[in-house]
Amino acid sequence: MQSRKMKRISVLFVLLLSFVLSQCTSAPPDVLAPDMVLHNGKIVTVDEDFSIAQAIAIKDGRILAVGSDSEILPLAGTATEKVDLGGKTVMPGLHDSHIHLAQRVADPPEPLIAEMSRARSIKEIVEIVRKKVAKTPPGELVWLPRGPGENQLEEKRWPTRHDIDPVSPDNPVILTFSGDYANVANSVFLRTARIDRNVYQPYKDGLFGEFKLDPNGEPNGLVVGKGAHRILREGKYLNVWPVDKVEENIARALKMDIAPAGITTLADPLTATNNVPTHRAYRRLSMRKEGLPARINAMIRIPIRGLSAADCIALMDTLMFDSSFRNDFLRVGTFKMSLDKGVPGGEPFVVAKETVREVLIETHRRGWQLYLHITAPESFDNATAALEEAYRLYPREDARHIFTHIGRPTQANLDTMARLGITADLQTSGYYLRSDDSLERYQVNPERPDLGPSPVATYRDAGIPVILSSDQAPLGPLFSVQEAVTRVLRSGKVYRPEERITLEEGIRAVTSTSAWAFFEEDVKGSIEAGKYADLVVLGRDILTIPPEEIKDIPILMTMTNGKFVYVNPNQDPQQEMNYLRYPARTPYLGEGR
Repeated sequence: MQSRKMKRISVLFVLLLSFVLSQCTSAPPDVLAPDMVLHNGKIVTVDEDFSIAQAIAIKDGRILAVGSDSEILPLAGTATEKVDLGGKTVMPGLHDSHIHLAQRVADPPEPLIAEMSRARSIKEIVEIVRKKVAKTPPGELVWLPRGPGENQLEEKRWPTRHDIDPVSPDNPVILTFSGDYANVANSVFLRTARIDRNVYQPYKDGLFGEFKLDPNGEPNGLVVGKGAHRILREGKYLNVWPVDKVEENIARALKMDIAPAGITTLADPLTATNNVPTHRAYRRLSMRKEGLPARINAMIRIPIRGLSAADCIALMDTLMFDSSFRNDFLRVGTFKMSLDKGVPGGEPFVVAKETVREVLIETHRRGWQLYLHITAPESFDNATAALEEAYRLYPREDARHIFTHIGRPTQANLDTMARLGITADLQTSGYYLRSDDSLERYQVNPERPDLGPSPVATYRDAGIPVILSSDQAPLGPLFSVQEAVTRVLRSGKVYRPEERITLEEGIRAVTSTSAWAFFEEDVKGSIEAGKYADLVVLGRDILTIPPEEIKDIPILMTMTNGKFVYVNPNQDPQQEMNYLRYPARTPYLGEGR
């Protein structure tokens, strides 16, 4: 973050550069001139002082200088492109620190997938499978993700192989429900994967995974939990898409979904049982000469719910990346681990305390950043205890581990997070869609106060850095900012107003603080000289409009690396964003992580 001293240096740099340009009569006048100047704008820099400027000079994908029109315009050469902002508001490019791009946004453009999300009976699902099989060559995989939750179906159960076998005699089929909580395979798939009555059952060893059985002891095709999913997909169909297809899907999603939301950096925590094709796709994308519409923090998922501690640690030795890999468009230095899982209609699955302890300590020792999914109180306590010991055994000055989803913190949890510098990544936009009564819970443990989803101010007040993300809720950091600032539900009710934060804090949570959380504060998160020219032009002024309308601010232009990667065809600042466009399969935050 820029200090006042650095701001003075930037101004001196602008004056010096102006002098050099005026004296370079023997050299081509555009050698030192910016490629582009944006002027006549309201530039919300999000620097240390949250200062406002008028103009930005950009060269070679970086911000050359920031200041007033009178300071910046004289820097332009004959070839400099000048963009008159017409008074519009500019912010740093938005940073979404948790979005399942490769799994969700990058799903192939298949209309039947949308139909799956809307299905409300097994009969409808079978008909969707029949239509997909009819246009798929025999022997090829039929995969349909985004299936509904069990209780959303008329039968109050998921289908089995017996339901889908009659319409899929020649194709392996796999259906995915509740964000990969449950998978259903037909008989062709099970035979190909060599899964029969002798299949290993992970739950018997305390892992998260089970192959459901018929009364006669044969697998019925319903498979729940990551531990079992790994076995289900070990063979020929382990990777649903080849690398080329994953790369194509992600590139399309970056252009069609991410850039129009003003997002110039995102962190993908991944959800696939096997990450290799996605990691390869991200690496190939990041090496494209033309660059990408957004920069990626690709996490590596360690499936701690489905593997023993020894197997998790062994997996770390087989990775194609190490914790220091990065280029201008891709960073890989974070392990994602889910320490629990909500089980529909039952008690949550929680990874054993000793497993959490062994794996977290070893990961910390190896120098990786940890990004931990925590929804169960027991997991919260296990994670903080493990990291307390990890820091004691292997002190690290600046690890910047991150906890996500975290609700019901105890004072001890808060103290540990603050002391160790752990960041809270919260999803505020999800509760906007919930009914009023679904957010009210019965307080059963006074030592673990029920603060409701995303108690943002509680973490801020404890001195814990806060960042905001979409996860699988409606896409858009501006939506997250609105809900963190207002706590207004769709009904109009203000939900726990004591958990509001200020607008400046909300903006920082999706720009400068989020960049800091992933060790990128030197190149991202604010509009300052030397940083990437990653910007977003807004159709309305976020600092002056009613905060309840922040989610509807239209994104007029998105710039990444000094190039406009999105220009809204409708430059009318009164238009509204379609903030619910991604992915409209469930109104509830938390399903499918």
